Amino acid sequence: MAPPRRRFVTLGGAVALTALIYLANTLTPSAIKLGLLYLIPVLLVTWYEGVFWGVAVTVATAVLRLIIEVEQVPEDTIGVAVLNQLSFVAVAGIAMFGFRHIRRTHAQLEDLAIRDPLTRMYNARAFAERLGQELKRTRRYGRPLSVLYLDLDDFKRVNDSHGHQTGDAVLKLVADAIGRAVRQADVVGRMGGDEFAVLMPETDGDLADAAAARLAKELRDAFKGTPAVTASVGVVSCTRAEAGVDEVLRQADQAMYEAKRKGKDRAVKVAI
Repeated sequence: MAPPRRRFVTLGGAVALTALIYLANTLTPSAIKLGLLYLIPVLLVTWYEGVFWGVAVTVATAVLRLIIEVEQVPEDTIGVAVLNQLSFVAVAGIAMFGFRHIRRTHAQLEDLAIRDPLTRMYNARAFAERLGQELKRTRRYGRPLSVLYLDLDDFKRVNDSHGHQTGDAVLKLVADAIGRAVRQADVVGRMGGDEFAVLMPETDGDLADAAAARLAKELRDAFKGTPAVTASVGVVSCTRAEAGVDEVLRQADQAMYEAKRKGKDRAVKVAI
C-alpha cells in the first residue's frame, strides 16, 4: 500500500476506533473503566506512522478521557482529573517508545531477511521471489522480461593476492557499478559469492544485451587500476508463459558459463 493511502487508512481507523471507545465510555457506568482502551489507537498509529502521530493521538485521547472523567466523576476536582490524564500520557509515552523500538527491530530483521549485508542488494531468496512475481506478471500480460546473471572473472585470484578485505571492497564496488548501469525499475541481487543477477522487467533480449554491454563497460571503468575486474554475463530473455524461476535462473547460469568458456569478459544471450 502506498504511504499516503496507508496513512489515510491508519489515521482513519484510529479516529474511528477512538470514537467507538469514547461512545462506549459515555454509555457505560463510571464504575466500568474503559480509559485504557485508548492505548489501542495510540499504539496502532505509533506502529505504522511514527511517534509524532502517536503523540497527537495520545493528546486527543487524553482530552476525551478528561471530558468523560469530569462528566462521570463530578466529585473529583479538575486537578485530580488532569493528574489522571498525565498518568495516562506517561504510560502511553512509555508504551509508544517501546513499540517504536520493537518496530525498528522488526524492520531490521526484515531487512536482514532480504538484503545481503555486504552489498545491500537483495539476497538470492528475495531475488528469486521478485523474479517469481515478475514471471506471473509476464504470464498474465504477455510482457517481455530479461535476467542478467554475472560472475566475476578470476575473483579467487583477487582474494588470494590481495586478501578478503580487498575482495569485500571489490564486491561493494561491483554492486555500485551495477547500480549505476541498470535502471531504477530493475532489481539487483547478490546470488552468492561473486555472482550477481539483474531482473529487468519490460525488457526484451536486445535491450537486455545492450544493458549487459553497458554493465561490462561500467565494471571496466570502475576498475582501471589493480585489481582489474571483469565479469562474464549470461543474458536470458523470457517470453514463454510457462517458464518458471528455476528454469530462468538455470538458463542464465548456463549462459554465464558459456561466456566464460568463450573467453570471459563477455555476454552470451539466450531466449526462452
